[in-house]
Amino acid sequence: MSEHVPSLVFHTERQRTGTGQWTSDHGLVVAFEAGKAVPLARLDWRDSHGAEAVIGFDPGMAAFVGLRIAADGTTYEWRGRLVERTQGHPHRFRVEGGEGRQDLFLLVEDGGSPVSRLGWADREGGGGSVVLRSVDLEEIATAGEVTDRVREVRAGNEHKRAGEVALNLLDATAAKWLSWRDADWLEFTLDEPVRVRHYALESANDFADRDPRDWELQGSSDGNTWVVLDSRSGEFFPQRHLSRDFQVTGTAAEASYRHLRLEITGNCGGGETQLCRVRFFSGERSYEAFSGHRYAAGEAPVPYAGIAAGLGEGVPATVEDWRAFLAEYSADMLRVLEHGELDGITEEQRAGSWLGYDAAPDERITALEERLGVPLPPSYRSFLAASDGWTTMSTFMYEILSTAEADWLHNCPDDLLDEEYLEEGGLVGPLLLVSGESDAQYWLLDAGDVSPDGEWAAYVWASWYPGLGERHRSFADLVVAERASFEELSGAEGRPVRPEGVAELLGRGRAAALRGRVADAMDAFRRAEEKGSGAAAYLRAVLSAFLDVHGTHHELRGLLHRPHVVAEVGVEQIEAEALPLYLYSASLDHHGSTAFAVRSLGGTSTGLRLPSTDEERDALLAERRAPEPPAFELALDRARDLAARGADDEAWAVIEEALASWYPVAPNRVAPVVLLTDPALRGVVTPSRAREVVFTPRGFRADE
Repeated sequence: MSEHVPSLVFHTERQRTGTGQWTSDHGLVVAFEAGKAVPLARLDWRDSHGAEAVIGFDPGMAAFVGLRIAADGTTYEWRGRLVERTQGHPHRFRVEGGEGRQDLFLLVEDGGSPVSRLGWADREGGGGSVVLRSVDLEEIATAGEVTDRVREVRAGNEHKRAGEVALNLLDATAAKWLSWRDADWLEFTLDEPVRVRHYALESANDFADRDPRDWELQGSSDGNTWVVLDSRSGEFFPQRHLSRDFQVTGTAAEASYRHLRLEITGNCGGGETQLCRVRFFSGERSYEAFSGHRYAAGEAPVPYAGIAAGLGEGVPATVEDWRAFLAEYSADMLRVLEHGELDGITEEQRAGSWLGYDAAPDERITALEERLGVPLPPSYRSFLAASDGWTTMSTFMYEILSTAEADWLHNCPDDLLDEEYLEEGGLVGPLLLVSGESDAQYWLLDAGDVSPDGEWAAYVWASWYPGLGERHRSFADLVVAERASFEELSGAEGRPVRPEGVAELLGRGRAAALRGRVADAMDAFRRAEEKGSGAAAYLRAVLSAFLDVHGTHHELRGLLHRPHVVAEVGVEQIEAEALPLYLYSASLDHHGSTAFAVRSLGGTSTGLRLPSTDEERDALLAERRAPEPPAFELALDRARDLAARGADDEAWAVIEEALASWYPVAPNRVAPVVLLTDPALRGVVTPSRAREVVFTPRGFRADE
């Protein structure tokens, strides 16, 4: 079967049953091959939010008729005609089981949420039905989110007095945007043109009649001429803080735009309109697996299941994979951790650079399976065959149980974890406890959540989450994630596991920051921080403060307690730049005070001279500043004078004009933090203007 399965693009129309009034609807894109290319006679599906559709094709699949049922139960007649055949990008699944099984290629995009169930019948009398598991947007690095490239967001109206402004839509918080109108618009300007394949809107906290119902998503290259990317009517959000994902179909998903506009033409009946969050994605939606049945003409149904192609790459699967993975991980831990951080390690284990034990023989693993009454998932079974248990597996997990100790959670002491509570939270059960001693966490495998390849979903329960962490597809995926977390935490502490290339990443981040490429800079700084760069950690915090200064003090407090950060940035810059930023951010937290903020910095190695009262804090913010380039300092003086006379907009114009000429007078500076901390400029540098600062190219001569 060709990997270039054609996609059929249909123009569609719908009408409320019996009205006779057809209106244009979302495009439908279909690609389907299950072993061989056979024309479909029928296709039906349900999406993750409950909307359904069933359609019948003509013999050449050039047209269809059918029904579409919205998530609220509204029924529409639906019809479509083929307008294009393209070389699409369907999802590829590796079919499990049986000889000669061929891959499944599948794509159904109707503009709604990801498909969760699909049924089909072909022209040769075969068919089937499958359930699909989509990957949560929060759990996949390849989702291609481009929201962080938004440099400015504007709205027709916003509730400024309550802080319910459009800028809140970019942050993963409960803060919202509220308009006093029943229809309004939002405009997003990005740092460069992007494709939008799908987007997500999250409902806000209170009245459902304020939710958007009808809207258009538009794109523009110049901010003047707009193209409709997606159009919606009659939508609803059945829950508060519910994120709904909408697909952009057809050619609109292939073009790139620098400006995006959400034109809300109607809400659900209220006098105001609100949203909590807006997100944009340039990557494809992702699926993990499918399972169900299929049948050939005149034959009985047979099981049919598969996992996404490429799933499991880079994850240990065989016994040999585990031995190589664990040997390398052991060497990393022994090299990075102090002697006392590996309690319980024998000298033999240390000398052999192996933090585990002897392999469990097959009869011991089989005995565990007989005791549990089920076969073990493949990656966990292979792990035990490489080492019968383990010692330190991650920063907070000190023991993986052996074949003699692993057991169902319901057989463990009653005060360990409440299995019924966990199952109410979404786990299926029964749950296998595979961990022992730890820092207030447990590792669980869910025997009721099984992938087509036999893997059980894996979770970490930790007291500080609180509760369950994210779902991992398998025990192996969980171990790989924990190793990545260990490397990240070790790097943040200045004990990098893989320090190679840190200088290059740091330099790349600085250059990107000064060019106004915030997303690229943040990514480079994050990767350099994982490799042990304290300067990168600090510069990432500075850029984050310009995007949203609330909460910056929490991040800075952690950084200022790390000696390698202070050493790389320098005490002088810490006092002149980081401390004022810390104190200003802390002052915005209505739960805190200057006294609390100062106490929180106790124990740092900087010997900082700290204020003891709010008055001393305000004086420090007014006086303590890092040195600026002479021309920019003059611009600041002019802006302060204008601000003192109430001319905030004129003051901002002076600063805005001078930004391009600002340059770092020290290696670990990427933006003029004084714009955030100077009380004289408090009314001038609004949150949206602060965001604009870091998206503005700075510090480059005309010949560079």
